[in-house]
Amino acid sequence: MKKILNWLVSWDKDKVLHFVLSFIIAIISACICKVCGGDKFSVLAAAWFTGFFAGVGKEIYDDCKYKGSDSADWAADIAGTTLGTLVSFILVC
Repeated sequence: MKKILNWLVSWDKDKVLHFVLSFIIAIISACICKVCGGDKFSVLAAAWFTGFFAGVGKEIYDDCKYKGSDSADWAADIAGTTLGTLVSFILVC
């Protein structure tokens, strides 16, 4: 647990932005799915896949523009998406 906390504290601004944007995208997509009549599974799937593919898109963009993607960015995207999905489950479902 201490290693995870040290890793999170060591994030730079870019990683925090990846995490926060993936988190927000997941929650917003879950809310939209729920408003459109989605069931629990659909809401969770919408939250996770939307956040995940937003992160994938950003990493593809970084790979093309900057000639490489960062594995820590991937980790921040996945962590934000997963936490956003869990929060969506608690708040929306």
